Amino acid sequence: MTLNQNFSLNSDQTPAAVGEVIHVFCTGLGITEPEVPSGQQAPDQEPLARVTVPVQAQIDGRSATVQFAGLAPGFVGLYQVSVEIPAGVEPGPEVRLVLFQNGVPSNTVTVAVQ
Repeated sequence: MTLNQNFSLNSDQTPAAVGEVIHVFCTGLGITEPEVPSGQQAPDQEPLARVTVPVQAQIDGRSATVQFAGLAPGFVGLYQVSVEIPAGVEPGPEVRLVLFQNGVPSNTVTVAVQ
């Protein structure tokens, strides 16, 4: 699932704009600092549980700035990656997004960009 900067659902009816931050929710990004025991809710205030191995992102094949990568605040076992949509991205309802951690790409997902 991907949310827009204002936390609305990203879709072709509510696309994100270039320069905005989208929030991608996923699993499997590993250990965080501070560490959160399995089955416990992630902290919802600083210090937030950030991943220890950096995450990179590409949107439409362009490098995108990752502003946050860690456990989603207030959730159990769910990660959040907040990514800025870079300049030059071609608008469309199915723009490719790939996350990378330790050089390993995620499955490709799509986001709507206006």
